[in-house]
Amino acid sequence: MFVRFTFWTALAAASLALSCSKSNPAAPTTPVDPNPTGPKITCPTPPGPVTSGNGQPVSVQFGTATTQGGAPSVTISCSPSSGASFAIGTTAVVCTATDAKARTDSCTFNIVVAAPPKVAITRFAAFGDSITWGEDGQNFVMSESLGSIHPAVQFPLAQTYPGALQQDLQARYLSQAPTVYNAGMRGESAGDSATVARFTALLSSRSFDAVLLMEGSNDLSDRDSRKIPPAIDNLRTMIRNAKSRTVRPYLATVPPMVQSGSRGLAWSLVPMINDQIRLLATSEGVTLVDVNAGFGSDFGQYIGFDGLHPNAAGYAKIADLFFTAITTTQETQSTLTVLSAPTLKRR
Repeated sequence: MFVRFTFWTALAAASLALSCSKSNPAAPTTPVDPNPTGPKITCPTPPGPVTSGNGQPVSVQFGTATTQGGAPSVTISCSPSSGASFAIGTTAVVCTATDAKARTDSCTFNIVVAAPPKVAITRFAAFGDSITWGEDGQNFVMSESLGSIHPAVQFPLAQTYPGALQQDLQARYLSQAPTVYNAGMRGESAGDSATVARFTALLSSRSFDAVLLMEGSNDLSDRDSRKIPPAIDNLRTMIRNAKSRTVRPYLATVPPMVQSGSRGLAWSLVPMINDQIRLLATSEGVTLVDVNAGFGSDFGQYIGFDGLHPNAAGYAKIADLFFTAITTTQETQSTLTVLSAPTLKRR
């Protein structure tokens, strides 16, 4: 009796299970989307500010945006594109990623283009002796009665310090036309009253914004320091003359001299007159261009064969020193308002 009950019970259970299976078939399996979300874009690091040399739009290159996720293939576009011309100011670049399901994401960064630098004054007069004039320091003969005699041999204009300075200024300030007039005169002494008269006549006859004043080398005879005070007095007179005409003075120390050069012991007085020139610049409130210090301790590399006049490298160094003084005191930079990038947009 027990066995029969178990058999029929099992048979009924199997029949019931079969009936349920036929009436409730299994639901189909839904496939998994491998790209459930759209792409995420990251903008490239923007380049630093770019300067327009002539005030016109400039081509700017930038890197490529990167993406993650999205249904392949994902395309990237930026507007404006890399290499496009950007005007002066701040321009927003928008980069957009689009995947195969037309889902998009965008990011934004700024390109900054600065206006070309400008200088507040453009008309310069370089006033001085044969060093300003540009004597080459190589062509001289010796005379028992007169000592060294220097024929009037001048470096090509571009190798004189005024010529080199003008090239430097014009290369930087492309939207302007700075000029440097060479008013050097061979053999001139700062302490001579004729030098002051020539200075006054120059400023009266021409319109200048600034005068580059470097005088004093011819006032240093062998160990005779008595010529230094008159030289300083005349330099002061010339500075005040320039100021009265609203001409900005730049006062330079004189270059060093080589001990074995053509001026005998004059080299020993160079530190003395330069100390006075530095004090003069301070007392008169004018910009000092320390040519002597700029030549450094290894100044022989900048002095020509006669031990007095600079060589081509020396004149280029003087031009560099004046260039630095002018750009430091007179350059005007454009003011740019750098806008913040718009808030990142995601769709």
